[in-house]
Amino acid sequence: MDNQWSLFGIDLSRVADIAKLALHQMLWGDEAGLRGKFYPAARLMNADVPTSPPYAKLIPGADQKDASQARALLFPADLALFKTIELPVGVEIDIDDALFYEISSLSPFPAEDTCSGWRVISRDVASLQVALAIASRNRVKTFVDEHVVSGIAPDDRIEVWTSSGDCLVQMDGFGEGTRQDLYYQSLLGHGRKMMLLVAAACILMALPAAILAARSTQLQDVLVDTETEARAAASVRTSMVAIEDKVLVAREFFADRTIYDAWLNAIAEVTPDSVYLTRLGLEGDRLTISGMAINAAEYQTTLASSGLVSDLRAPSAFTRDSRTGRERFTLTMRLADSK
Repeated sequence: MDNQWSLFGIDLSRVADIAKLALHQMLWGDEAGLRGKFYPAARLMNADVPTSPPYAKLIPGADQKDASQARALLFPADLALFKTIELPVGVEIDIDDALFYEISSLSPFPAEDTCSGWRVISRDVASLQVALAIASRNRVKTFVDEHVVSGIAPDDRIEVWTSSGDCLVQMDGFGEGTRQDLYYQSLLGHGRKMMLLVAAACILMALPAAILAARSTQLQDVLVDTETEARAAASVRTSMVAIEDKVLVAREFFADRTIYDAWLNAIAEVTPDSVYLTRLGLEGDRLTISGMAINAAEYQTTLASSGLVSDLRAPSAFTRDSRTGRERFTLTMRLADSK
């Protein structure tokens, strides 16, 4: 039957186990370095701790000056059974089960009286070298009780280690929980610090972006206001350009036209009060006036001598009005210097 959790030949059902193994190696493996750096010290009470690198490495924290409340005892090597076994590297996912059967087959003690410990001492791409220690639980308990009586520490805080040469193995089921709790607390504290640093770094990196975003919003508002004002200014400018065009057209239209008001004022000044104008017509620089005067010829002479007009003529003879006794006249003339 095909495995429904298989993808491209990879058994996905073991992904969680692989992740669990990776986390265990990171926290407890010698290669990752977390255990050697953050695992608290335990004071070894019944033997001098060598300062050689293997001991400092195999008992994490033993070379630190600040010892925790945990205590450790070195169980005599001649009372324990040591064995180095080689396992395929793929078995590491289920190493607890594999070693359980290995311990059951090797232990000379009953199952209920057997305690053990193991550690990976080397590895390569194909296999693992595992150091395995087996001892009598009752004998180890008696050994611990002897030191509890001597007042070293409460038995729930005493770890038990045993050694074979430079290889130290911790026996499971004794006081190792004290340092493990301190280790997890230390990792949690450093993790919090790291998270704070990451959060602070994220805030510092996001701060310029936030400032730029706020500045961009302000500039966008300014741009909208500017565009609104620019549209109003452009509308006014368009209106002014249209008015200017009209002014230019008007100037061109009136450029060649005579300034009639000035001439009419000038003629009015030289026209005596006894002369009445009944008609006035302007066509270009030609002025035609009609009216009545006591002496039309005298008025014609007055206009001619004023210097305001030229080519002064009377297109018809003067006639006297019998009712008013005045002479009717019509005069045509050209406005002098009208250009």
